[in-house]
Order: sequence, then structure tokens, then C-alpha cells
Amino acid sequence: MKKCFLITKAFACALSLTALVGCGSQSNSNGAASNGSASNGSGDIAFVYIDSLVNGYDLYNDEATKLMAKQNQYEQELNSKGKSIERRMMELQKNYENKLVTPTRAQEIGQQLQVEQQKLLQLRDQQSMELADDQAQIMGRVGDSIKNFIKEFNADHKYKFILSTQGSSTLLYADPAADITNVVLKELNNRYNKNDGASAVAPAADSTAAK
Repeated sequence: MKKCFLITKAFACALSLTALVGCGSQSNSNGAASNGSASNGSGDIAFVYIDSLVNGYDLYNDEATKLMAKQNQYEQELNSKGKSIERRMMELQKNYENKLVTPTRAQEIGQQLQVEQQKLLQLRDQQSMELADDQAQIMGRVGDSIKNFIKEFNADHKYKFILSTQGSSTLLYADPAADITNVVLKELNNRYNKNDGASAVAPAADSTAAK
């Protein structure tokens, strides 16, 4: 599925700071290796590349696609109105130079166009804020969904710690066998697609239940 925009650093950092830590109900020194599907795990500690996980998550990509469509619609609207104002300004200038409009009337029309231009700038700012709010809500939903799924995932795999990282810059060393990103991503998307996204739209309930 097409990725419409990159994960923001703030969101990645927020997930990294929460560490996506899962505590197993019982110690298991064999980690995922003794739990079947997470066979690429190693020991009691595992990690996921959070940027890869989010960008590969179907919930994120579905919502990003919708947001990008909304952004494109707003841009087309602004461009259309902006070109209309610009065209009318040029026509006014031409008519004034050709003495087809009186100075008084030209001033009136010019003021009207300036008001329209100011309203267009306000609309642009309003739409920008709306898109930013939409993106923040998407990031919140995705983050909650992932964190809640990690708890669900770890109920079976029983890691003592599941850490998140944005890449080698935050890991001095990591055993590749402890990378469970692909395992988590596959099961995360399976849950999302199996339930048509229903399990991902109410993360708060999962979080409360987990407590």
C-alpha cells in the first residue's frame, strides 16, 4: 500500500520513550524461540524498529491515504480560488488602464479583492491547522493501537522487555535475532485486516482492560 507521508520524529520519539515495554507473566529464558511464531526472537529481551513498524502498519497507511486525499482537495480549492482572485486583479488593472472603469469603482473592486485574498489566507491557515490536528489524531490512534497490541502479543510470547528503536543511532549493539519487527508487523496487520480495523479504532478500551 502506498505510503503517503513519513512518520514524524515527535511520534517516533514518543513511542521510543514509552519503550513499548512488555512484562511476561513468567520467566522464559528461551524467549520467542520457544514460542513458535516469533522464532526470530532471542532471550528475554526483544526490540522493534518503530519507524518500520508504523510505516508498514495498514492502519497508518489507510489513514494516511485518506489524509493525503483531503490535503490534495484543500490544495486544489486554494489554488482555484487564488487563481480566480489573481485573474480578476489583472482584469481590473487592464480595465483601469484602458479607462473602462472609473478610479472610484476600481478602488472599490480592489478593496473587495483584497478582502477575498485575506479570507483565502485565513482559510489556508484554518485548513493547515485542521490537517495537523487530523495527523495528530492518526498518530495517537496508531501509537495506542501498537502499544495495546504489544501487550496482547506478549501474552503469548512472554518477553520480559520489548524495546523500541528508530535505528542503529539508538542501538550501540543488538543481536539481529532479537529483532521481532517483522513478526509483530505481520500479526499486527493480520489483526487489523481480519477485523476490518475494528480492533484498532478503540485503543482506550484495550488499554483499560490491560490495566
